[in-house]
Amino acid sequence: MKKIKNFVLSILLTVIFLFALKQLIPVLNLDGYSGLLLNTLLVEETKFSENYSHKKFLKIKEGMTKEEVLKIIGNPIVEWNPQNDIDALQYSESPSSTHYRLRQVYLKDNKVAERISYFYVD
Repeated sequence: MKKIKNFVLSILLTVIFLFALKQLIPVLNLDGYSGLLLNTLLVEETKFSENYSHKKFLKIKEGMTKEEVLKIIGNPIVEWNPQNDIDALQYSESPSSTHYRLRQVYLKDNKVAERISYFYVD
């Protein structure tokens, strides 16, 4: 019985630790634990836009205007229109087409519809 209690306690403490870690480290909020693991196992090659930071990217919320996004994080590396009513802003890229941290913002009717962030494996 004592072994079971110790096991449950260790699992609970691990979950609490991982939750706290995710709250304290911005890149974990963006790429998750899988991104942390992949970054450890693979060589990352991410080029971010000039004013990019993980903390700034986390401030981007659905419903913000394009002007608000640009004020927070600056100009993207690439801007394009994947569909007629959608504008896309990309804040990261891989100079050599390999593994990198993808950061994109999609706007519909000049408002943020989606913020995308994950560790991209090529």
